[in-house]
Amino acid sequence: MVHPKKNAQQFAEFLRQLMETNSERRLVLVLDNASYHCTRAIRQLMEDHADHVLVIWLPRYSPELNLIEGLWGYLKRSALNNYFYGTVESLEKAVHEAFTELQQHPETALSLAYKTSTNLRKTA
Repeated sequence: MVHPKKNAQQFAEFLRQLMETNSERRLVLVLDNASYHCTRAIRQLMEDHADHVLVIWLPRYSPELNLIEGLWGYLKRSALNNYFYGTVESLEKAVHEAFTELQQHPETALSLAYKTSTNLRKTA
């Protein structure tokens, strides 16, 4: 889901869509402590679906444990740097193009995963 802003209402919409699409599967979510992840409404939604969704909360202020941070860092350094996209749509298109390029070079994705896992070992 792409939204110009992140908030609890949009995150709840995403979670409901995720749960509906994967209704036959048990879901495991690894969440950081972004304010919109931790609202009372989101916590209640998670509690209401505890039989379907297991939430693992990352410790506060631990970007090295959040695997998506490595990918976003790569995108910011390589594909999205030094350019103002102007609209959410043009930024979304650039991200999709970067992912397509990354899929053409799986060794890059593996090195990103390795770099992140190496950092995880240092913090463990």
